[in-house]
Amino acid sequence: MSALKAAVIGLGNIGMGYDYAHRGDDRILTHAHAFAAHPGFELVGAVDPDDESRRRFTDRYARGAYRSIAELFAQERPEVVALAIPTALHARTFHELMAHKPRIILCEKPLAKSVAEAEEMLAAAARAGIAVMVNYMRRCEPGTLALRQRIAAGDLGEVRKGVVWYSKGLANNGSHFIDLLRMLLGEAGPIAVLDAGRIGNGNDPEPDVRIVFGKTPVYFLAARHEDYGINALELLGSRAQVRYIDGGLRVELRQVTADGALDAAVSMIDNDMQRYQYHVCESLHRHLAGGEPLATDGANALETLRVVGKITALLSR
Repeated sequence: MSALKAAVIGLGNIGMGYDYAHRGDDRILTHAHAFAAHPGFELVGAVDPDDESRRRFTDRYARGAYRSIAELFAQERPEVVALAIPTALHARTFHELMAHKPRIILCEKPLAKSVAEAEEMLAAAARAGIAVMVNYMRRCEPGTLALRQRIAAGDLGEVRKGVVWYSKGLANNGSHFIDLLRMLLGEAGPIAVLDAGRIGNGNDPEPDVRIVFGKTPVYFLAARHEDYGINALELLGSRAQVRYIDGGLRVELRQVTADGALDAAVSMIDNDMQRYQYHVCESLHRHLAGGEPLATDGANALETLRVVGKITALLSR
């Protein structure tokens, strides 16, 4: 199978920007870098209204950068398009992309501003025969998948309780952990708002909440991103403790000893979070080339968005 033509809409941090913060090392944190690095894809172009962003893309990747989607498709016919623009623009741009009939749209999270908007987008894509993947990248990352296997195998015993520290908004960063915990522990059940917190980061709430995933209550606690960013998860099981630190860059497991204490020795679960976007591309390629299910599709992202929507509704009461 020949390489699939791919393009990026939006050249902010996840579109291309992190390439410059970490230039010269082997991290793959952006859509542009992932498409360029993966042998199953050919990066053919990008779209951004900013002149400097387009210049940097062309300098880095020697590919065309355009002001509009129409200009991109007039020159290239990408089969795969990453949508990496602000959430408020997703729906309008998603429909514009569908008119050009790519095979799949890889959309940044959250999928849309609201559940209703996301449902309409997915229904339109289904009618057009266009697949949708949403960039909840931990569902593709080897270390996180190994953690899921350890939990499923009973290495933690009964998972009694969890705590998440998140910053920069419930929809922006908190939703990553909602999606992760749905994968690790089961679907979200009862929700309780503990503290409404503040509205920050472009109207994104920052509440403290308790969500039950499967049978496990998990407490989400918001930090202020202007102080520092934090994205961490701790799970307490009857047989072990897991700490998922710095968004998964470090995953620690401590077993319970025979005398009922946590072992001082920490075992590490290897991860590849420094190349997380490559693994998203790998899942996408396996789907298009071999028909494997997407690791994180539109239906999954919609369920995560529904949980966020339920919390937001509780905050408005």
